[in-house]
Amino acid sequence: MEIDFNEQEKVSFRSFLIFSVFLLIILNTGFTLNSAYFRVSKVEVIGSNELFDEADFIKPALGQSIWLISNDTFSNNMLQIPTIESVIISKEFPNRITIELTEYDKIMTITDLRGSIPKKSTLYKNMIEIESDEIFSIPSLTITNGPVPTGFNGEMVSLIMTLKSYNLDINSFNFKYNGDSFIGEYRATLIDFGKPLDLGSKSSALGSLIKNSDCKGEIRFINKEDLIANCS
Repeated sequence: MEIDFNEQEKVSFRSFLIFSVFLLIILNTGFTLNSAYFRVSKVEVIGSNELFDEADFIKPALGQSIWLISNDTFSNNMLQIPTIESVIISKEFPNRITIELTEYDKIMTITDLRGSIPKKSTLYKNMIEIESDEIFSIPSLTITNGPVPTGFNGEMVSLIMTLKSYNLDINSFNFKYNGDSFIGEYRATLIDFGKPLDLGSKSSALGSLIKNSDCKGEIRFINKEDLIANCS
């Protein structure tokens, strides 16, 4: 009986030890999560902040436990700022975080002359168009008449992203749309794309033609892959 009693004592002691360790872990975790020592007080934002107030953007993180900060902390902000593609968070314990923002590529600036007052905007890679008077070193588009067809912004993105894959000075492209024809200019070359359709295929054919040549003249598309070039 004495042996059984000693064994029971050992089992009870082990159970108590396990429970104590488990309880200590819980208490320590709770203390760490709620400790003022680990509450975020310093935030650095790296990247574009043209479309939002930085103070408002970092507000959800300030005063929060650094252990609980994640991309989800800024999910509501990202929904309100559609030009932000991704957020990378770096933590410097005990109370500092760095937020690195990556913005979608700017595709082109658009000037819309169809109304009594011209409107200027910037088109981004995710096909979002944001009103802005800022001047960027990117291709430009002027719309003189309309309406623009369905999927127009998507065609613009396809056009520029395809041209970027060739050895071209992409910022030298300027475009005009008059409600019927889509016309481009590249240095001393005039390009008649016809309707603003299948611009991904058309820009691929265009890029192949002018990537290693100095075409001066006119290029006209017959269909999405065939063109007539009158270059000097």
